[in-house]
Amino acid sequence: MSIAPARLRARLGDFSGAFADGAVLFPLLLALAWQTGASVVIMLATTGAAYLVTGWLFRLPIPVQPLKSLSVMAIAAGASAQELQAAGLLLGAIYFSISFLNVNRLAGRIPDVLIHGFQLGLGILLLVTAVKLMGGTVQEMLLVAFAATLVIGITRYSGLPLLGLIAVAGLMWGIWHAEAPLGSGHEGGLRASIVALMVLPQIALTLTNSVLGTQRAAQAYYGEAAWRVNPRRLLTSLGLGNLIVGAVGGMPYCHGSGGVTAHYRGGARSWLSNVVMGNALLLLAALLLIGGGGLPEYPPALQALLLGVIGVFHIQLTYASWRKLDTALILVVMGTTALLAQSMLWVLVAGVIALSLRALYQRFTPRRDDTGRAIESD
Repeated sequence: MSIAPARLRARLGDFSGAFADGAVLFPLLLALAWQTGASVVIMLATTGAAYLVTGWLFRLPIPVQPLKSLSVMAIAAGASAQELQAAGLLLGAIYFSISFLNVNRLAGRIPDVLIHGFQLGLGILLLVTAVKLMGGTVQEMLLVAFAATLVIGITRYSGLPLLGLIAVAGLMWGIWHAEAPLGSGHEGGLRASIVALMVLPQIALTLTNSVLGTQRAAQAYYGEAAWRVNPRRLLTSLGLGNLIVGAVGGMPYCHGSGGVTAHYRGGARSWLSNVVMGNALLLLAALLLIGGGGLPEYPPALQALLLGVIGVFHIQLTYASWRKLDTALILVVMGTTALLAQSMLWVLVAGVIALSLRALYQRFTPRRDDTGRAIESD
């Protein structure tokens, strides 16, 4: 028997699931603002608007996330707000240009195992990040691990949007303990080398994770309802979106596959979740603009819990490629690379190399029939 009427549960899931990706969105967005000196108000407002447009465009809970490789490089290299803006504009132009190619057909030729390997790598990195965030006592790590196991089990077997509810509670806690925004970033300056370091690795990662990975994840979770989520539409959305957002100094963004998992497992089933999240971000931007609110901050233990649970669910998307020995070996290579290198770019390189070696092996190894005898080629 259902715990609550189906319609009520669906609306509750859309509301709670709207904030399920907050553990990724808020820390990176705020870190970018603090480190580059970019306007937090503009970043929040443009991200909120992007959430609304993305929901309308795809009619599904498709996320708006910071470009991870770009964000990490911007923070590590001490990029300025101008450099961040230039990188976003350049990527927007590149994505929009690529959208005019026959990308839907080309995407169909990408082996599933490569996308699964990328999803595995991202899941592993989320788990590694969760462990780093805990960084405390063994008791704290065990407590978070136990809580994550409980959340996974309850989510899988009851269908309750527990992940999203926890994310909402964390956001409320963060707003209650919010501090005023600080502008400690670098002002001025436009270095071509820094822009290139932000842009070049991000192109490959976006095409795999934010385009192909997002398409496959949406299809796995939403089935036929995900027909709008195709490579051309995703690239068009990212291209035009980043051009518009970049023009006003907003946060460069993507539609990451990990965010799709977060929203879905948080309970989101319709694009109402995008409406909820978009309006919440616009409201927060307005509060900051008039001086009535501070910046939310997730407690590290809660970030670890959310990222760990999302990582486990994301890894589950790779199940099909574990069923065959040759594809399972490729997953092992890509997963090990993620664990050792902790870079999605190297995960992609490892996957391409593993696929190439498999192709060479298959080319020079004779095919055999059911009796084990070699099949002669024509």
